[in-house]
Amino acid sequence: MTQENPRYTTATQYMLSGIARHKGVITLATILTGVSAYLVTIPSVIVGEAVDSLTTSGISAEFMTLVWTLVILAAIYMTMYFVVGYVWAVVTLKWQRDARQEFFETLQEYSMAFHDEVDSKRLLSVAMQDINWVRMSLNPALRNVLGALASLVITISFLIHYDLTPSMANYLVVNGVSIPFFTLLMLIGSPIYLGFAYRYANTIEPVRRVRSETMEHLTSVAQGVFTGIEVVRAFGAEEKEKAKFQEVSKEYADVVAKEGRLAAFYLPALILLVMTTIAFFYGASAVLAGALTVGTLTSILGLLIALEFLNFQFPRMLLMLRGGYVNARRIIDLMNWKDPLIEPEEDVTDVNWLGDIVFDHVSFSYSHNNHGTNHYALRDLTVTIPGGSRVALIGGPGSGKSTVLKLLLRLYDPTEGAILIDGMDLRHIRTKTVRDAVGLVEQDIFLFRGTIRDNIAFGNKNATDEEIIDAAKKAQAHEFIIQLPEGYDTVIGERGMTLSGGQRQRLAIARALIQDPKILLLDDSVSAVDAETEYHLRKALREVMRGRTSITVTQRLRTLLESDMIIILDKGRLVARGKHSELIRESPVYQRIFERLPGAEAMLARAAAKGGAA
Repeated sequence: MTQENPRYTTATQYMLSGIARHKGVITLATILTGVSAYLVTIPSVIVGEAVDSLTTSGISAEFMTLVWTLVILAAIYMTMYFVVGYVWAVVTLKWQRDARQEFFETLQEYSMAFHDEVDSKRLLSVAMQDINWVRMSLNPALRNVLGALASLVITISFLIHYDLTPSMANYLVVNGVSIPFFTLLMLIGSPIYLGFAYRYANTIEPVRRVRSETMEHLTSVAQGVFTGIEVVRAFGAEEKEKAKFQEVSKEYADVVAKEGRLAAFYLPALILLVMTTIAFFYGASAVLAGALTVGTLTSILGLLIALEFLNFQFPRMLLMLRGGYVNARRIIDLMNWKDPLIEPEEDVTDVNWLGDIVFDHVSFSYSHNNHGTNHYALRDLTVTIPGGSRVALIGGPGSGKSTVLKLLLRLYDPTEGAILIDGMDLRHIRTKTVRDAVGLVEQDIFLFRGTIRDNIAFGNKNATDEEIIDAAKKAQAHEFIIQLPEGYDTVIGERGMTLSGGQRQRLAIARALIQDPKILLLDDSVSAVDAETEYHLRKALREVMRGRTSITVTQRLRTLLESDMIIILDKGRLVARGKHSELIRESPVYQRIFERLPGAEAMLARAAAKGGAA
């Protein structure tokens, strides 16, 4: 696929789009957050009224009513606190679940060019750490920031109310104009506070970016050790890896400590402290002048002090919110990656997969997304593979053999030229259709942690037990499988490490065969089997190859002799092609390769004794 229109244009859009899918729940959560903020603020007003009632009437019925009102409000607030927390948790945990699923599905759509460019350890770090941090920036960070802002608005509303009382309106008069002092104080002080808070939050962006990158590095080091633990143990490198992990871990701890210091030294808090101090002195003078009651001053100070208490959470929430923005940008950078492999809008299904395969001036570079000089794995390859033939690919390391197989699977598209199947450009066929028709047995076998049954049926989830067993028998795997403790239900370790190399390769062949592919690609698929197993495997493969095109990357003598066509590559270029009998006479390159193969010397000696060609 290609990202002509990015999924997300901004990090904010990404953060909010997930919770916007649950409009009803998030609307309820927002309303409850505002109600909860009101329940936090209103006790200060009631306490002020209770003080006035106590000073004028003593412990009266009115005073006791206000006391019981505070008790009831406290109970309601505690209930509301848990309800708000639960509703926000529901929304954001659904967001996190959906975000991880979307991230995983997006990555599945990308071609191999993406995975060549982006390290798998980075993907793991983003999928687990960054998405979790974005979720935390929504809850509790966004929830508490919304609550704090709601409390600020409610506080300003109450202060405006106090300023509009007749006595206060006549108290501070300048040139005959009554000035609402508390309102003016909040309207001037609040924007200054919020401006400093926003500026302060921006300082966290580079710190959070470094924190994310350091966590990514930490994950990379750990995963590298766990994946290659056998090599670490074999070379006695445990202490070296411990020291490496400790060094990266210390870097991460230092970044986290720096982020913590930013949260601790929250300078905008001084703005609120100054506002409270000014309000106290002004209110005290108003009380002495008889323009303000002690209870009203208590309410005003209570409202401002409540804002200061919120300030203890506010800086940390701002850091989390801004940090989540940074993490969201890292996520959408991956989700908006532009894939060079473009899927056709309409799929072509009536393809004759047994037709001729034509490489028409094909060149390919793995680094074709990068600017500058490209290193080509294939250069101007032009060759026709007859449908239904058995083809052997040979050449030295880096000659482009495996690249040919990857292009046929449409893991990549040619940088230049085209690959045609019976005259149909492979780029006009969707990748899923291609991979349903083309099966691969890779050289570096990868098996998933799970049962043998599931690994064989990986490419055909609807496979029956009979089909699984039949594929295993054709791959010469059935005999060793039934000798395992649980047979086909035996759980194998990650990458199939609990099996021998030959066993892994036979399972990989069975996995390819169960697809019933029209084109079978084998990347040196019998390199890790013993001579007897190879004999039986070749016998089975002869039957499997009948009626389909097979292309084998090999250095095996017998495979070359049995092939209908041998293609020789060198540094991405076609050197020679033809049958063994033709190439052994006409191609010096093939002659040199053939002479170095195991068993070739004896064959040449026998041929010389008979006076004929090998």
